Amino acid sequence: MQRLIAIGDIHGQRELLLELIGLIGPTADDQLVFLGDYIDRGPQTPQVLDWLIDFKALYPQTVLLRGNHEQMLLDALRDIADCQRTNNGWLEKMFAFGSSFLPESAEFFIACGGLETLLAYHPLVDEFDPLGAFASIPQRHIDLLRATDFYYLQGQFLFVHAGVDPEDPFGENSHQSLIWERRPLWVDRPGWEWVVVHGHTPVREPFFGRLEVALDTGAGHHGRLTACDLLTNRIWQAGKGKL
Repeated sequence: MQRLIAIGDIHGQRELLLELIGLIGPTADDQLVFLGDYIDRGPQTPQVLDWLIDFKALYPQTVLLRGNHEQMLLDALRDIADCQRTNNGWLEKMFAFGSSFLPESAEFFIACGGLETLLAYHPLVDEFDPLGAFASIPQRHIDLLRATDFYYLQGQFLFVHAGVDPEDPFGENSHQSLIWERRPLWVDRPGWEWVVVHGHTPVREPFFGRLEVALDTGAGHHGRLTACDLLTNRIWQAGKGKL
């Protein structure tokens, strides 16, 4: 392995992603670990997911971790399908009578930046059609998100989207901390061996602590997209904005 490169939260920003990858110049000897949150907030979620599919086909050693935004979308799709299957088209009938009701998980996804994702798949014409928008997400994108990993361990580095529960660092009991945690990992624990590399919680500049590295520099909030070679601490950044 020549370089071990982690990339922070992309959030539908394909242009920043292309700029960043151009700066990195990845080769077959590198391993890239994407830290999750590829979707939502930005305008180009479908294009980002298409790019990731192509990139992983070209560089099979690439690791794609799952973020909380991917999990929210998968939860929404599951719950919509469950309602449609068990209620004989009940959701469609509710919309026909002017109701805006959706499963709670779908409403939560939309409220947390998912609206931009749905509109990217199903542009607004007359009025927003959330069921049509969810249905327009291609299966290849859903399959990509379902295939993401909750963590990746390479040497001393434990890659996750958000953080870890020190009592359950690999999510054997629950994956919640891996995709949602925001508390810093600052307490020494007997037998703790890893540096946790994560995104999720935006920082103005990449943060390097003794026990963690934080790389979400706010691409989804008009900030920059950041990558880091963990073997040398070299940083690349795309975009000119700051949080």
